[in-house]
Amino acid sequence: MSGFVSRRKPSARPRRISDIKTGDEQIQVVGLVVDKGEAELFLDDGTGRLPVLFEDPGTVDDIDIGSKIRVFGTPLSVADSYELHAEIIQKLEGLDLNLYRKVKHEEKKFEKELDDYK
Repeated sequence: MSGFVSRRKPSARPRRISDIKTGDEQIQVVGLVVDKGEAELFLDDGTGRLPVLFEDPGTVDDIDIGSKIRVFGTPLSVADSYELHAEIIQKLEGLDLNLYRKVKHEEKKFEKELDDYK
């Protein structure tokens, strides 16, 4: 097709809350819901807390404080921190959050070793 331009969004990069930075477009964060309001919830991934904003309260009807979730969205810089504007909120029932964090830590160590090897 002549003149066709794909408008596909970049895939959401996995991030720890402490690793969110200016310039991140689409990210995904996994953590524990530690507080919940009508239009926002607070997510803790062990490296920090992040306010997550959503438009439709029905999106989080089945999510409670203590729920493990993955949020896909766009981070926005606010004062000295960030907030995440959610596009998708996925409940992760049965996820062992401690094991997940250990695997992510080992993954990061391995990537660093590979970078050092180059």
